[in-house]
Amino acid sequence: MFARPFALLLLIGSLVAPAWAQEQRGSIEGVVRDSSGAVLPGATVEATSAVGPVASTTTDAQGAYRFPALAPGQYRVTANLQGFVAKEVVEVRVGLGQIKKVDFALPLAGVAETVTVTAETPLVDVRQSARQTNIRAEQVELLPHGRDFTTMVTQAPGANQEAKLGGISIDGASAGENRFIIDGIETTNLVSGLSGTNLIADFVEEVQVKSSGFSAEFGGALGGVISAVTKSGTNNWDGMALFNFQGSATEGRRRPTLRQNLTNSDIAEFITYPDDEETRLEPGFGIGGPIKRDRLWFFGAYLPAMTTTDSSATPAGNS
Repeated sequence: MFARPFALLLLIGSLVAPAWAQEQRGSIEGVVRDSSGAVLPGATVEATSAVGPVASTTTDAQGAYRFPALAPGQYRVTANLQGFVAKEVVEVRVGLGQIKKVDFALPLAGVAETVTVTAETPLVDVRQSARQTNIRAEQVELLPHGRDFTTMVTQAPGANQEAKLGGISIDGASAGENRFIIDGIETTNLVSGLSGTNLIADFVEEVQVKSSGFSAEFGGALGGVISAVTKSGTNNWDGMALFNFQGSATEGRRRPTLRQNLTNSDIAEFITYPDDEETRLEPGFGIGGPIKRDRLWFFGAYLPAMTTTDSSATPAGNS
């Protein structure tokens, strides 16, 4: 009697599984060695961000470590092993889908010596050949953009808004050849190939634009792959409030239009068509914080749109 519900659940799982494969995180990996170049198994490596929990792991028999699923952000990575001097690398910026390689060389410690050495952070993802641009939250606040997250895509090299190509063109491809992903879920419109889900730019943590060299999991994109990650809760309470107004009060008056007289074709006249009085109010807010510190967080946002339109159908004319 349970065969049919089980088969239904299996079918649903098979349909949703491709969405799980889409990247939503970044990673840090590397090798811990001593000053002579020999690998150090069992070393403790920690990745700490300013707002989230501490990720910790130990090196394997080859001295390698890996943090495979870190939320986009800035991290401090430390390596420590008894009998060796601890080292740390500060300001390691992990972007969406990036793999940052951070290696350590730990010198032997003295009898009563405790030294922390600060190293330089890697700026380039040396593990992948994909050409990509990551637009972070702090850039979103400073760069000019529209209401939807797709208006920020043109900040990436090779991306332009081309009316003749149907919208966002990446490296000369048409707008229908892109793929759109929000929080790891495919949101591309199956008919038009454009973005199928609206997402307010103020609620975005990071936007990534892949233009070439991306892996096979993004097959079918002849243009680019546009991924967005929404804001998430952290160990700190954070909130925002926003208000947008759009309406006829902020627009200029319409200019008269020249047309042929309806009753006498030898006469031309200027007609001023009436404007539709329209007002659009968008009050919104967002709030995030910890449910259980270092373990569970939440973030929620709401932006309703209240639109009123007053239409008139009687034009004013001057002969």
